[in-house]
Amino acid sequence: MGRLPTRLLIDLPNWLGDLVHALPALRAMVRANREGETTLLLPEAHLPLGRGFGVGVVARPPGAGWTWARRTIGASFEVALTARHSTRAKLLLAATSAVRRLASAGRGAGWLGLETFPVCRRHHQRHDLDGALALLGLPPVADEAGDLPLSAACRRAGKQALSELTGGQGGVVLCPGARHLPAKRYPAERFAAVGRALRRAGWAVLVLGGPGEEPLLESVAARCEGTAVPTCWGLDLIAGLLHASNVAVGNDSGLTHLAAAVGCPTVVLHGPTDPARTGAAGRVRTLIGAGPAGLAAMCPQRVAWAAQMAVGGEDLHVSQREAMISRGGGPLAQLAEQGTLNP
Repeated sequence: MGRLPTRLLIDLPNWLGDLVHALPALRAMVRANREGETTLLLPEAHLPLGRGFGVGVVARPPGAGWTWARRTIGASFEVALTARHSTRAKLLLAATSAVRRLASAGRGAGWLGLETFPVCRRHHQRHDLDGALALLGLPPVADEAGDLPLSAACRRAGKQALSELTGGQGGVVLCPGARHLPAKRYPAERFAAVGRALRRAGWAVLVLGGPGEEPLLESVAARCEGTAVPTCWGLDLIAGLLHASNVAVGNDSGLTHLAAAVGCPTVVLHGPTDPARTGAAGRVRTLIGAGPAGLAAMCPQRVAWAAQMAVGGEDLHVSQREAMISRGGGPLAQLAEQGTLNP
């Protein structure tokens, strides 16, 4: 008991970007436990993505903690692991009564009697669960893209949705949101300028965001004669749409990371966050903005050019010297990263 294969529960992040960064470790655990029983615990909105792994999924309601876990999970699993770092997540884990309960060190984990592993925030976020993998007898993840498995039906639905939204044209997706930290957002008027430049290049422009971002999406779409994608769509359809699209351009946010994870050529605009820590993996071109002007200093024409180069499969990584302005650091960058840590 307590080793793979077993009855395994994996408590996944709240934020979509954090879920994408956890994909390589998640894939490794699911593969190693194929002779056992794996269940993923994740927000209801993320259930369609979790089902793509072919394992059990359970919706975790907002604010779920000790009481919810005792009532819902109890002693159903032999090994339980949380990919979140908050005290609430560790309370939930402690309530499972699993033989082994694995959590990152700190935030009360030791006091709760959990088996802990270290997290080195000098490494990319995809390595946050390397310590947990070691406790399970698995090697650390490689520095490769954490691709998200998509079913054939999901791909077909995404291709159909793209065709309907663009009239059969090639589609460029803009992701102008970043709900939890305004400093991560490229200005809306500049996103619209990027959209106009790409329209002149012959692309249909789609503007994508999450619930609550409708005014921003409609504003950007109106300024570049694009189309706002309905925010009520499930993440499986959104993932299929991104997979079918020619290129995505967005802030360091969950939907941008999802685009890269499903294989869409992606341009990521980094402001205060460090791409060495939270950068997307895959066919990605990274443009970096920092300093007093931040992302606002990035020229929309440069961003549109990067998107066209990404579509063409050019060298997709922009070096530090090629960046518009130097990468951020210090307290603001740390605060921005903390905004993405799993609550």
